[in-house]
Amino acid sequence: MLIELFNKPVGFFLLAMVIILITPLLSERLRLPGIVGIIIGGMLIGPHGFGLMQENDRIEFLATIGLVYLMFSAGLEVDINQFMRVRARALVFGLVTFAFPQVMGMGLGYILGLDWLGMILLGSAFASHTLIAFPILTKFGATRNEAVAVTIGATVLTDIGAFIVLAVVLGAKSGGGFTLGYFVQLLLMLAIFTAAIIFGLPRLGKIIFQKLTGRAVEFQFVIVALFIAAFTAELIGVHEVVGAFLAGLAVNSMLPRHSPVTGHVLFIGESFFIPVFLLYSGLITDPLTFLKSPQTIVVAAGVTVVAYVSKFLAAWITARIYKYTRSEFWTVYGLSHAQAAVTIPTLVIGLETGLFDATLFNAAILMILLTSITSPLIVQRFAPALQVVSVDTAKTSLFDRILVPVSDLGKSEGLVTLASLLAQASRGKVLAVSVAQDMGPNKDHSLHLHKDLLGRLTELLNDPETDVELIPRMDTSHAQGILYTAHEKGASIILMGWRGKRTLRENVLGSVLDEVIWGSDTPVMVGKLELPLNSMRKVVFLVPAKTVPPIVLRRMLQANILLAKALNVPLVVRADAEYMQIFEALLAVTDADHPIELEALADHFNPEKLEFEGMGGLIVLPGFGSRKRVADTLGNIPEQVVKSFDGNLIILHFDK
Repeated sequence: MLIELFNKPVGFFLLAMVIILITPLLSERLRLPGIVGIIIGGMLIGPHGFGLMQENDRIEFLATIGLVYLMFSAGLEVDINQFMRVRARALVFGLVTFAFPQVMGMGLGYILGLDWLGMILLGSAFASHTLIAFPILTKFGATRNEAVAVTIGATVLTDIGAFIVLAVVLGAKSGGGFTLGYFVQLLLMLAIFTAAIIFGLPRLGKIIFQKLTGRAVEFQFVIVALFIAAFTAELIGVHEVVGAFLAGLAVNSMLPRHSPVTGHVLFIGESFFIPVFLLYSGLITDPLTFLKSPQTIVVAAGVTVVAYVSKFLAAWITARIYKYTRSEFWTVYGLSHAQAAVTIPTLVIGLETGLFDATLFNAAILMILLTSITSPLIVQRFAPALQVVSVDTAKTSLFDRILVPVSDLGKSEGLVTLASLLAQASRGKVLAVSVAQDMGPNKDHSLHLHKDLLGRLTELLNDPETDVELIPRMDTSHAQGILYTAHEKGASIILMGWRGKRTLRENVLGSVLDEVIWGSDTPVMVGKLELPLNSMRKVVFLVPAKTVPPIVLRRMLQANILLAKALNVPLVVRADAEYMQIFEALLAVTDADHPIELEALADHFNPEKLEFEGMGGLIVLPGFGSRKRVADTLGNIPEQVVKSFDGNLIILHFDK
């Protein structure tokens, strides 16, 4: 009776959620990745365990959606900019750590009697790797170590390589054979499909985000784009996971790194659909098969040896070539031998298509469990001794504590969103202040209204990843309340809005903006944000002649680099000729894994003739010093830019 109830919709959902909730917690108590617990939980409740859940259309449907989400998230995790920074060494390690497992895996497939397609697919299952232990490196602050960056860059190559192999094998399988003609046709169609997704989807997304605003619409667009890519992949004869992975790469370049939209899409996948897929993987695994025949034990031993030895050889050779220390070598090996994200779907697809039998599948699942256990243990042991590259703390200190005055949620949404993106990019904090003026008998009611306003701010953000402190305040004036709060809370920068009127004084709060800029010792960022930040295509840092002294250009440049990183768009520095040599020298010593272009402004700067690509650019103008100095150097350039450019504008003012 109980088993029958668990196979009805309510009982099925309850059982699945209990396993998804409890097993990762138990695994983490044992210092093991959560995926290990979910897979084992699936084994226990499945037909080969206690039989509480059966393999049926319901679980297969949800697992398929989870598989699509898993591959989408794998694409989102690829950091192309970091890969480009160490691309030469990452290319070497990527080729080695792909080739050894691929060849050894094919050799194992030959010994097991697989056909050519099965051999190639088995090799690709070993070739990729999953950075399960990466959070450990974050904890130790070792993510900027070169060996770690090379390993992360190599992950990009192995994942993409594994998906190309998967696409070709499945295309040949469905096409009736591994013929040269079909192979060329498939690769051509795959190349066109890849170009359409990688280059077409981000451009379409920027247009959509300019025309349609709202978190719900943006979320729905990303979901539709994901499943269109997966569906189209099936139409051209490859598996849907290839389209999902490409969609992840496209969305990765389309949205800011910490965009709430991406977070909401991943939240649904990571909290339910992906765990259901892992549960399904355990459900169809028969751990008792090892007791049924000696052959199964031999297969398990062969799979495990290939997984460990092939990745060990690749890490050892790379460490010898680049003279990595012992700790760096073992950390690289620990990071690169874990099998999960790409390997699990490859195995499931191989089983479903008949390229793998149940014995090989069960052996490989247990290998995944073993590598998921040993990978964190090895990294935990050797990561503390890594030689970490020192980081200039000034690069991130400007956005450590961002003070945002809030008076109207509708008009403040863009500023608050920008503050959230900058704070997450620099691991900082947003200080949201709402100032109520001392209005005599009505001051208590006024303060209550401002507290309520701040309470609704968290609903507007709808992003649990952002660290926000809500600060209701009562003071004699809005400007004094902002300035005193900035001083008391140790704000590193103040972010305020501007309507783009004739002078900076004409703000929605009267003279508040004017008083804050000239009365603050803290840098002030003034933003006129008319377009959604998700629609931005680049950050343009304009430096007209004599606007700022050379001594502050480094901090200005660092602030703009972080702004571009937060928005996940390139940075274009357009500077007067007098600044070109300084910027060239700064960029030569700037360790920024982000695309930056340097262009010279015309001899006679004319804001009305600026050549911007549509409205997709966010312009940043510098300001420095006293009111008189800014008036003498920057003059009315901001107002002229506003007249000739309908996009987003920011003025970054440093007092010192």
